[in-house]
Amino acid sequence: MATKEEKEAFVTGHIGSTPSEVLLVCGAAPIGVFLYHEIYSSITSGCESESNNINTRGFAFVLLEAITVLIPMVVCQTEFLYPHGCRILVFELLLAIGLRMCRSYGLYYRQEKHIEYRNKLEKLDFLTVYRSTVSFLTFIAILAVDFTVFPRSFAKTEVSGYGLMDLGAGSFCFSGGLVSQYARKGSISTHKMNSILKVVFRSIPLFLMGMIRLLTTKGLEYQEHVSEYGIHWNFFFTLCVVGLLSTLLRQKLAKMAGYWIIVILAYQYALTVWDVQGYIENGPRQCQGIETENLYMSKLCNFFAGNREGILGSIGYLILHLAGEEIGDFCLWNDRVKQSKKLRGRRLFYSCMVFWLMLWVSISIGIPVSRRSTNASFIFWTIAHNLTILLCTWIPFELGTENNRNHTGIPPIFAAANRHGLIVFIIANLMTGIVNISINTLQVSYGEGLLAIICYIYGVSIVALLVDFALSKTSSTKDSKKD
Repeated sequence: MATKEEKEAFVTGHIGSTPSEVLLVCGAAPIGVFLYHEIYSSITSGCESESNNINTRGFAFVLLEAITVLIPMVVCQTEFLYPHGCRILVFELLLAIGLRMCRSYGLYYRQEKHIEYRNKLEKLDFLTVYRSTVSFLTFIAILAVDFTVFPRSFAKTEVSGYGLMDLGAGSFCFSGGLVSQYARKGSISTHKMNSILKVVFRSIPLFLMGMIRLLTTKGLEYQEHVSEYGIHWNFFFTLCVVGLLSTLLRQKLAKMAGYWIIVILAYQYALTVWDVQGYIENGPRQCQGIETENLYMSKLCNFFAGNREGILGSIGYLILHLAGEEIGDFCLWNDRVKQSKKLRGRRLFYSCMVFWLMLWVSISIGIPVSRRSTNASFIFWTIAHNLTILLCTWIPFELGTENNRNHTGIPPIFAAANRHGLIVFIIANLMTGIVNISINTLQVSYGEGLLAIICYIYGVSIVALLVDFALSKTSSTKDSKKD
């Protein structure tokens, strides 16, 4: 078996890829969903009154999603991206466009027929798919990174650069902002204490998971990338901090739109002028100059120094969440947007262009993308990338049509994972740990690694479907007893 040090060295010291290549890899999801949506629409066309027949096809739709969406997502995150992954994506895109053209003659009639129903839907199908895309890209990467078949340029960057895995935490925070209470309503509850208590209670499971991850990682001698979050910190703790601080800030500054931009400028000023960036990258893990007799201050300072990436990086993730809230309100939930899908598309497109431009400007003035500090360039890149994927996911749902009132064409695995995101995320992390403990991932060939990752993501998908089925059945039983 490979030692802990060998596995840590395998995921350390990388410089990243390019924004375009990262977009190509992540584009496997919207392209696969486009094809799934067109095949689904072709199969279910004219079946409004035959929902039972559609229900019997449930397994077929799960299998269809596994083939058209999940497998290409896995292949594109491996050394098989060139040329096999690219060929798969081109084939899927051309096939989806062909099916779309074949259905074009009957499309407009069906859209007009169901337009009133579509406008009444509060849930945005493309947003559900986008959020699940973020989850499954992360699920694949957290295991694949430990195999040699995973390109090292996709791993987390050590100092600066565009790593595929750098986007994971930021994408979670940004997508969470898109569907937050503030984004949907444009305001927050007047009962401030109730809102804070709700966030505290929601944070308890995240804090417990963070503690469990910390204890198991240290106890099982599991490999760690210390420059990711620090010695003791992890993503679950970051989520707790972001949830609590975003609620407190919204309570204090509810009527002040765009203040997250001021926070970006202030944070970047500290990183550049006060050399906080240099401290994050090269600072010691132990404080120096603290008097030994002040034990409390010494421990507190050492904890901060040892976990500076996670603590200071939470500022950037908080900004991403706040930005997601206001962008979500502007592009998705605003009253004007709800009345016009074309306006929603235009706003998403213009927002994409604005943040890609902001990224270019920040890079031009000498601010490289840094995942460790979550600086301004990293924030702009994360937002621009996610808005691009969201726009690409929006397109097939608006070009296509939902042909029956009971089924909207959301891939079933993605739908289940979106409904039970935290549970599925925890299970995926547990399965990743089991695989790493069971086999020496560094000695697995490319072909065997690809097969192992596919089996793993299928396992996560099956668990998501089982959890969804079990909880849905429990909910239905409770409802029937009330009646």
